[in-house]
Amino acid sequence: MATNSLGKWPPSAGLSTVNVPRKDAVLPVFASIRIQAPAHRVFDALLRVSDYEKWNTFCPRVTIQTQPHAEGEQGERERQSSSADTLRLATSFTFYVVMNAAKPDSTTETGLKVSDVSTPDHPSTYIPQATLDSDGSYTADLQRVYRVAWKTEGGFVARGLRSERFHEVIAVGGDECEVRTWEVMGGVLAHTVKWMYKQTLMEKFRLWCSDLKKYCEQES
Repeated sequence: MATNSLGKWPPSAGLSTVNVPRKDAVLPVFASIRIQAPAHRVFDALLRVSDYEKWNTFCPRVTIQTQPHAEGEQGERERQSSSADTLRLATSFTFYVVMNAAKPDSTTETGLKVSDVSTPDHPSTYIPQATLDSDGSYTADLQRVYRVAWKTEGGFVARGLRSERFHEVIAVGGDECEVRTWEVMGGVLAHTVKWMYKQTLMEKFRLWCSDLKKYCEQES
């Protein structure tokens, strides 16, 4: 839990997301960490899923299913460049997560779609400003935060699970940032996930953050 100039987080009222508001939340999972690296560089590492195998113990493999289409020459450049392996707004992709560290070759597939990308240069309106100002889940100052969110799609949704995960990378200095990540699950299946995997998921989110810290600080 972070208690500093950025304010208390997570908020005492509980966490929420756009797709799963607080009133529908069954299982919130979260972690945060300070990283001695520029916020934009840490954010790039989160979006560049082709490099997850280099640092992400929990999710060492990601496949992108579809990218939003750009037209003409720009679209062709993107398809031929490394941006084809980078998350963008509306990217559909699959996570292959390792729930049991003793069995690293046994993975669980989850279909996801990017629901929000916001940067200081290109702030999004996905979260209404009134919500940013009143809900302590989020950082309200869009000039200091890099944010990406994705929500579940596909099979788990069909079986009764709604979820959305956010990452915020908040600049706290030229070469330092704080990462906050949280996922909120709702729906019938969320009760089963909570009963079976709550503690494991909390540990995996903390591992995700510590792996990201180690990778980004080595790269700096």
